Amino acid sequence: MHLRWFILFSSLVLSLVTSSLALAVDPIPTPTPTPAASPSAPAAKIQGIMLNADSMFRDNEHETVELEGNVQIVYQGQHIRADKAIVHLRTHRTELTGNVEISDMKNTISGSRINLDYENNTGIIYDGYVSSGPVAFSGNILEKTSDQEFIVSNADYTTCTNCPASWSFSGSTIRAEMGGYAYIKNAILRVSDIPVFWFPYLVVPLKSDRQSGLLTPGMELSDNGGFTFYQPYFWAISRNTDATITLKNYEKRGLKGMLEYRYALNEDSGGILNTATLYDSAFGRDPRLNDYRSPVDKNTPLERWYVKYDHYQTMPNDYVHRASVNLASDLQYPKDFPLETMNHGDSAMESRVSVTKNTKDTHTSVDTSYYYNILQADPLAGNEDAVHRLPEIRWSQVEKNIGETNFVYTINLDYVNFARSGQAYDDMVYGTDAAGNRIRYVDSTCGNPQWSDTPGCQKKYDGVYDPATDLIRTGQRLDFLPTLSYPIKVSDGVDVLPRVSYRETHYNFEVSDQKNYVRRYARTELTGRMDFSRIYGDQVDSKATRYKHEIIPEISYTNIPWIDQGMHPFYGQGKVNDAPYTSTDSISDLDLASDYGLQFDYTDRVYDRNLVTFALTNKIIRKTWLSDRPEYQQIGYLKLAQSYDGTQNNKAQGEPWSDLSATLDVRLARFQTYSIFNYYPYHGVTNASSRVRVLNDMGQFAQVALTKQYKISPGKPVDPTTRTEDWAFSAGFISRYVNLMGRLVYDANARGSTDNPKSWAYIAQFKPPGDCWMITLIQDQVTGGDTNLRLSAEFNFDGTPKPPMPPEALDQFGF
Repeated sequence: MHLRWFILFSSLVLSLVTSSLALAVDPIPTPTPTPAASPSAPAAKIQGIMLNADSMFRDNEHETVELEGNVQIVYQGQHIRADKAIVHLRTHRTELTGNVEISDMKNTISGSRINLDYENNTGIIYDGYVSSGPVAFSGNILEKTSDQEFIVSNADYTTCTNCPASWSFSGSTIRAEMGGYAYIKNAILRVSDIPVFWFPYLVVPLKSDRQSGLLTPGMELSDNGGFTFYQPYFWAISRNTDATITLKNYEKRGLKGMLEYRYALNEDSGGILNTATLYDSAFGRDPRLNDYRSPVDKNTPLERWYVKYDHYQTMPNDYVHRASVNLASDLQYPKDFPLETMNHGDSAMESRVSVTKNTKDTHTSVDTSYYYNILQADPLAGNEDAVHRLPEIRWSQVEKNIGETNFVYTINLDYVNFARSGQAYDDMVYGTDAAGNRIRYVDSTCGNPQWSDTPGCQKKYDGVYDPATDLIRTGQRLDFLPTLSYPIKVSDGVDVLPRVSYRETHYNFEVSDQKNYVRRYARTELTGRMDFSRIYGDQVDSKATRYKHEIIPEISYTNIPWIDQGMHPFYGQGKVNDAPYTSTDSISDLDLASDYGLQFDYTDRVYDRNLVTFALTNKIIRKTWLSDRPEYQQIGYLKLAQSYDGTQNNKAQGEPWSDLSATLDVRLARFQTYSIFNYYPYHGVTNASSRVRVLNDMGQFAQVALTKQYKISPGKPVDPTTRTEDWAFSAGFISRYVNLMGRLVYDANARGSTDNPKSWAYIAQFKPPGDCWMITLIQDQVTGGDTNLRLSAEFNFDGTPKPPMPPEALDQFGF
């Protein structure tokens, strides 16, 4: 353990040695010119040199000029101040004594005595000090060998603004190239002027440009990875491309090679590619993996990798190309390395490529989506079961008037090819669960609904599609949806919107006796709304802050008067008029064993066949002025809504009233909340997703969030033990020297007390005085994953203080 802390300390020291600027920084500021001497003081211009002092004597025989008191000399962009000076005009040299300071556009030089060749801009500085932006050197003797080069004896170097500097290097000799590097012999690292570490030779960057070089190293500590040290290298490939190459050595896993490649095609286009590879010894010993491996392969290391690629490109004629690729060698990679794939907790890894074109009136897109199913127990399981969209083609016409009339129409056309590498259907069987509920599951060699959790168990295919039990998983769908509406303004604040739409959906299946199938229906809608509003605030001053409160009651009726949907195994065995679907329902595993089956997605359902919806909306809008321009902001929003489904009213287990939904959105300067509540009257439970945050102008904040979800099945009681109830507590503290930020997710329905802290993370940043470096400590544990401790340091060689991480930085840990 002592060895780890020694390596930890040594790495922080090494970071000063190897750090190099990876990003462009602001140029070195221009020194402020020194004010001229009093107009009454003697002044002269000799051989292009401006001279000014309290007293001045010129010796023409020896070609010298002696100046004393408030001496100021200006020559070729250099401004020189001193108590006394002797200018040798013949040799172009000057002897300066007493509070000497020489400044130009880039550097400021000071000392007790300076012998300067002002023609060649070279000289000797005694008890000198040189500063160029944030870079500062001091020493007994400084030799200026050119405009930007110095040799310093018994020198000190730092970029910190405080005194004593938070960190500095002293050396017997420093050779500094401003805009290049500093070469230090017998370098001693000092922290607050206390000597800490010695290096026989040290090279540090003085460039303020984007350049190739080693970046600050870092370290991690985790149970599965052990002590981990990594060293990144920044490669400035060209003006619009660069890369970071990192070697990361895990004590227990092995050596990982990582690459991040970035490119910019123009101001609006670019991309980033991340990839890594690792021959993982720790993963080879993982029990989850070894349960599914042969005895010969158990406990042997395994090669692992991931690729994450994001691309955005604007093209001619308003085309936009997007790409997002996320792949990994195994299903456990997102859990072991959540900051790499950035999708821990998702059901699938999605890769998507699209080309879109938007005009004033239309939208056109070609989209492909590939899904890597990670909801499998075997980390090396194949992906034959996943269903992909290869491709999806969309075309839509935005709302547009028909000629000069008030009729408005839209058209939507969508084609999808649902494909998978495995079978076009799943062999399914019916059974009952422990509670006696009817279930349908994939047939397997072990006859277990949880077949994928059983090592050695395989799916079964009998080669014959059975429409009574089997599930169609692939096919093609073409959906055509035109809509016609006629907005009617009855009076001020009273609007009516009748709408009629026609939907025709064509299917082509690879199995079933009905491989080609068409569903058609018409939908009518009638919506009426009223708008009551009042203005609050100063009504006299035209630029006073004002508030507008709107109350909007709304009622809509939706009906499907005609539908042509015959019996087809794709829609299950139930009658279409009995399907308990509403627009608020989501697709879940509960649909699998229902009489209506499981389709491709939401588009395949026919919902809201005879529905009345009531809604009441409250809005508060604030109007302020920025100079002569008004700004509007919605600071308060509350909407209540509930529906009554007439098709469910006369059924034995009819539940005509939908959930009562409430949406609250408040955005004030120091208080914010966004909450959605759904109360189910027939089950007596409420699903909630709520976030409340208080904050101040310094960036400090505290937040509480709740996610509470019950499994709702029409006609069946709710089992409260199966609910999801997570409380998330977040806070952030920003100060001059310390930044703290953290989040804890507490599982209120955990089976065991040790499972209550579901996931957590905190970030601690320490900023010593001087605005020249920052130490960052990060510790996190994702859901079901390992605990990781990360330590890194950032040094401000450009003199710009590092900004604190925003609160959104916590989201990267995949809570």
